[in-house]
Amino acid sequence: MGPWVFSYAGLALVYGGLSSLVLIGGARLIGRFPGWHVLPFLFSTLTFIFMTQHPFPDPASMHCPVPTAVPQLQPLQVTKTIQRLMRRDAVWYEYLMSRTVAATAMNFLLCAVIGLALARHVTRLRTAALFGILLTLSIELTQLTGFWGLWPCPWRQFNVDDLLMNALGVIAGFALAQPLKKRKSLSDSAGAGEND
Repeated sequence: MGPWVFSYAGLALVYGGLSSLVLIGGARLIGRFPGWHVLPFLFSTLTFIFMTQHPFPDPASMHCPVPTAVPQLQPLQVTKTIQRLMRRDAVWYEYLMSRTVAATAMNFLLCAVIGLALARHVTRLRTAALFGILLTLSIELTQLTGFWGLWPCPWRQFNVDDLLMNALGVIAGFALAQPLKKRKSLSDSAGAGEND
């Protein structure tokens, strides 16, 4: 995957952590403290949002249009990359070294973490699915519009595969959390029964 992943993800983690603490601290100051249990959801969502936008370029030195920001509108384009790797009998680490495959997998996994954290706050799959769709749609439109016109042109790529994979990641994480929630609920009720 290369060192770029660690520097790229590291900054997003810092931004996500600081923003989460600022939001929770601000809510506490105005008397609307939601509790620390919202931190995993806030942190995972904000980290993902920052990861999809930064590094922010200098608008004065941008050369528009940015070639790497041409919208990718063909669904499941990542499968072509996977098929190419399969045709030449690539070994497992070559898949990880592919920026397209690595970015798709990383997006899916990060969104699955968001879905896991979201499961603590919502109970319906359709609510989680709607959140996943709206989250990724707002991110992709932000990329397509150059941060809603604040930059002279887009610097990150609008990718239709991201719309699909990110929403599926949130849904998968939410679904994965359901057996864990049931197990915790059963152990809590058993513990309460023993205390009676």
